[in-house]
Amino acid sequence: MRRILTSAALGSACVLVFLPWRWGPFAGCVLAIGSTGWVDRTVLRSALRLGFVLAAVFAAAVGGSAVAWSSGLTRGLEAGGMLLARLLVLWLVAGVVSRSIDADAVMGVFRKLGFERLGLVFGLALNALPRLVVAGRQVWIAHRVRSVSRVEAWRRMPVLAEVLLAHTVRIADDAAGAAALRGHSSLVRPPKATLVCPAPVIVLTGRPGSGKTTTLERIIDSLVGHGCDVAGLIQPGEFRGGAKVGFSVRDLRTGEEAPLARKTSRESGHHGTGFLFDEAGLEKARQALASVPEGAVLVVDELGPVELRGQGHMPALRQALALRPPRVLILVVRRHLVPALLAALSATDAHVVDVESEGDAAVTKVVALVGEVEV
Repeated sequence: MRRILTSAALGSACVLVFLPWRWGPFAGCVLAIGSTGWVDRTVLRSALRLGFVLAAVFAAAVGGSAVAWSSGLTRGLEAGGMLLARLLVLWLVAGVVSRSIDADAVMGVFRKLGFERLGLVFGLALNALPRLVVAGRQVWIAHRVRSVSRVEAWRRMPVLAEVLLAHTVRIADDAAGAAALRGHSSLVRPPKATLVCPAPVIVLTGRPGSGKTTTLERIIDSLVGHGCDVAGLIQPGEFRGGAKVGFSVRDLRTGEEAPLARKTSRESGHHGTGFLFDEAGLEKARQALASVPEGAVLVVDELGPVELRGQGHMPALRQALALRPPRVLILVVRRHLVPALLAALSATDAHVVDVESEGDAAVTKVVALVGEVEV
C-alpha cells in the first residue's frame, strides 16, 4: 500500500510541475519532497546536497535570464523558479525509481513488448543513476578544493563538465558490460574467445551462497588424497554476524592467505562492483598463479564480472596457462556468468557442474572427470 501511495504521489508531482498553472510547480515540489521523505530519505538528502543545489540554481538562472532578456524580469523569475522546481522533482522521482525498481524486471517487460533494446537502455540508466550521483558529488568536492575562490570555481566549470562526462562514459560502459555478462548483449559486440586453455576445463557453478567454495574445498581434499598435484587459489568468505563482509585469497600450495576484498556500497566499489579490492590480495593471487607447476590441477576460485572484463585475476591466469599447461583447469563462477565464461573460453573440453543440482555428487563427479584425464 505504501508503494502504491508513493507512486501515485510522485506521478502527481510530475504532472503538477509541468502544468501551466502558476502554483503547479510549487505544489509538485511539496508533494515530491513529502513523499520522498516518507519512502526514502537518502534520496531526499541527495537533493539537498550543495553540489546538486548549486547545479540546479545555475541551470535555473541561465534559463530564467534567457526568458528575462526576451520577456521581462517578472517572466524571467517565474521561468527560473519553475525550472528549478522541475529539476528538483525530476531528481527526486529518478532517485526513488532507481532505488526501488528492479532493472531486470523492467527489461523483461520491455522485451515482452518487443522493445528489448529500449528496455535495456532504461534499465541500465536506472542502475547507473546512483553511481552517477556519487561520482558527481565526489567530482564537485574535488572541484571546490582545487579552486582557490568561487570566481575560480565558476571559471573552471567547463573542466568540471568534461570530468563529469568522462565519469558518465565510464559508468555507462561498466553497466553495459555487467548487463552483457547477465546475458543482455543488445548494446555490446559479441564476446571473443579471451581465455585459451590447452587442457580440459571444469566449471563449478551455482548461485551466490550455494556452497561453491565449500564444495571446492572438499574436491581439493579428495584430489590431494588421490595423489593429484593441486595448485592455484581459493577465496574463502569472511563473515561477521552471519553476513558476508568480504573475501580473502589463499595460495593452495603454500597455504598463505591475504585479504582480497571487503564489501561496500555498489556506488563506491571498485570496477563497478560492491567490493573494495586489496592490492595485497591481488598480489597473493598473482603469486599463486605464477607458481603453478606444469601438469598440476589448476584451481581458480572464483572468476567474476571483473575477470570476464579482462581485469582482476584474468591477466595472471592467461599467463599461467600460456607458460605451464595444467592437467585440468577448475574454474568457479556464479551461475548467471556461465554463458559469458563459455563464450570467452577456448578449450579442448569443458564440463559444467552445478553444486545445487548435483548436491554431494558434485565432488565425486569432478574427481572422476579429473581422473579421466591422463597425466
